Amino acid sequence: MIEVNPIILPSWIGNKAVFQQNVPFVIEGTAAPSATITLEISKDPTDGRKVSKLDTDYGVILSLETTTSDKGRFRFNIPAYKASTDTYTFVFKCFQNVVSFNDIRCGDVWVFLGNDFLSVPMKNANAPKTPLKRHVMTNLRFFTPTRSGLEGDEEDIAYEVKTHFKEAGWIKITDTKKLADVSSSAFSFAYTVADQVNYPIGVVDLSTPGSTILNWLSDEVIDNQTALCDYINELGLYTDEERYNALIKRDRRSRHEQNVENAVKEGRKNLDIDLKKENEYGEIKGESTASENIEAASGLDFPTSANSSFKKPIKPADDNGSTTKNLDFDMMSSMQVKSGKSTANVDDSQYIKKKFRPSTLYRCKLAALSGLSVRGMCFSPEAEEQLFGRYDLLLMGLLGTLSQTFEPKEVYDDSLMPSFLLVAMHPKCVDRDFPYKVLEFNENLREFTGKLNMPSGIISLHDLLLPDKTKTFTLGVRLAVIAMGLHITPKMPKSCPECIGVEKAGNKLILEFENLADGLRLAEGQTELRGFAVCGEDRIFYPAQARILHGVRVMVWRDDIEEPVSVTYGFSPFPHDATFKNLNDLPVMPFRFDRLPAYYAPDMFFTSCDDLELIGMKEWGDDFEVLKVFRTFKGNGVISVDTMNKSEGSGSLHIRYETENSLYGFEPNLDYASLMAPLIVRNKRKMVVDVFNPDAVKKELRVSGFVTKEIRQSLNWQRLEIEWNKDEDIVLEHLKFTVVDASKNGEIYIDNIRFV
Repeated sequence: MIEVNPIILPSWIGNKAVFQQNVPFVIEGTAAPSATITLEISKDPTDGRKVSKLDTDYGVILSLETTTSDKGRFRFNIPAYKASTDTYTFVFKCFQNVVSFNDIRCGDVWVFLGNDFLSVPMKNANAPKTPLKRHVMTNLRFFTPTRSGLEGDEEDIAYEVKTHFKEAGWIKITDTKKLADVSSSAFSFAYTVADQVNYPIGVVDLSTPGSTILNWLSDEVIDNQTALCDYINELGLYTDEERYNALIKRDRRSRHEQNVENAVKEGRKNLDIDLKKENEYGEIKGESTASENIEAASGLDFPTSANSSFKKPIKPADDNGSTTKNLDFDMMSSMQVKSGKSTANVDDSQYIKKKFRPSTLYRCKLAALSGLSVRGMCFSPEAEEQLFGRYDLLLMGLLGTLSQTFEPKEVYDDSLMPSFLLVAMHPKCVDRDFPYKVLEFNENLREFTGKLNMPSGIISLHDLLLPDKTKTFTLGVRLAVIAMGLHITPKMPKSCPECIGVEKAGNKLILEFENLADGLRLAEGQTELRGFAVCGEDRIFYPAQARILHGVRVMVWRDDIEEPVSVTYGFSPFPHDATFKNLNDLPVMPFRFDRLPAYYAPDMFFTSCDDLELIGMKEWGDDFEVLKVFRTFKGNGVISVDTMNKSEGSGSLHIRYETENSLYGFEPNLDYASLMAPLIVRNKRKMVVDVFNPDAVKKELRVSGFVTKEIRQSLNWQRLEIEWNKDEDIVLEHLKFTVVDASKNGEIYIDNIRFV
């Protein structure tokens, strides 16, 4: 039975919903035209306590009545309520139609959208092995439309804006099957916040893999923001209804062709040939169809036929002993070459990948949430977004779309203004042709958030390089930390720590940071502060020493630079040694203090001789992994780190070796893609190496590209200055160290490699 004039309400209001605390909100919908519709809101405690009938905080707390318009539209203004674990019931009535929503809570509502780490579902991630608190879990709610935005039998996102979801709804942790598809970052975020505030946290989980910021922009915002519209036009990505429908037609054709190809391959595999599909497949591939092949085959002179020419001997021509030239090639059918007729109204030059089509996810995901009041929004970019030259325009378009969609649009109390949290791009997104582009992109994100007049913060994941299924949960925790700093308590940081000032003291630079919370610390397991580099007037950066001062500042210096003019931290496409954090476990954002032209320090991680492993990428496109820093290339050797006998830093290389023809050779492995060799050391002509010779026997040290140096027979650390044998910058494709020792075996200590 079809219900006449049903009560239609926004998709975000429903069973198990969470609505935003401390702000009034509006519920708009449709019902029978020119009719009376009522709303009754009741509230009940969830802790089981008895409530007096005279207690106005419980029972029916609000009754509203209005008349629908001649088109059936209505509007209810709901006052602000405080967050609590109590449960609300909303009952709408219009004639005999009654819609009741139960188990609704009042707390904070957050929106997750974007790509990358925010879109990894729980079923594809591993939560850290920490016990979860039951009372916290009951406060978690998630609104989960389908990841693709397609519902039911939909195959394409329509150009028309979707106003209601068919399948989406709020879920709790007891909905275990549906919970598996919730973003792992969203879950971790909600749990961390709820554990601190002890009231409901709802997350609208919209993040979509394979999406870009363009997908989330509304058509209206694009058309109204002139600079944004011009930029999208300049990129050739502006898509009106006609062009969009042509793209959809092309998609359907491609999908159909793929289905035909799959069916043909499956049929051939199972020897179940469908002639109709074979013909269509031939046309698609521009090859002869099955029917043409059959027709051609019917004219072939097979040996089994009665009058076959194969039964008659063929005499070779007198001028050639070969029978090859006498074959009758006219017997072979002439294959018709087909180019494949295009049924789309758009050619390949006008085709736009789905991830670059403006407004698609707005139409099928965001628009249906119009009117929802939120506490804040989290966004994560996709790798190819770093290629947009005017990403600031796209971010402004995104903020315009979000403010157009979500409430409150106007606030008179700054504490109620929604926040905007950004996730910086991960080093795995590095473009081989433009390796520093990711760093510039993240710089622009930081600069953008700093100019916003709304609460905002940025999270970096540069310290989480290894593929780890708990990474997305870590991101959720970090987002929760800055969300609480922005909205709950001023004691928490509002973003990742960032350098905000530099003071000069002699040849040392004193760095000041914000968002420290309780202070700075070294990463777990680290004893030295690494990742810094300084430069002099020549604007050539070299790795520098650094020390944390009283947990709030950092002193950076390099002994051979008397007048440092600038400093960087972690300013490398693969900043594996930039790992220091604040006490809330938020990593310090990589930075360069200025953007003047400079030559940035190459990755010289091996020079400290403190570690035998680094996190890097063997080949472009590989996952990050733990790699060995040094290897033996001649003789046999065992390389270890000695933390007791050292000249500087936290350790030295202790090498026990067996020679081959009086030689033992070792080298740092510079072949890894993430090191981006050759390493160019500018304006230096010598390498200095600290050496300790425990055998006290005569030895020499040969280094590829440098002159040979004698190692003295003394039981103390020696400083070897080894000259570069070319009159140009030091260029290291490899760096081979060879110990010349007449003994069959021996040992040596190497430390503190530097270039002067």
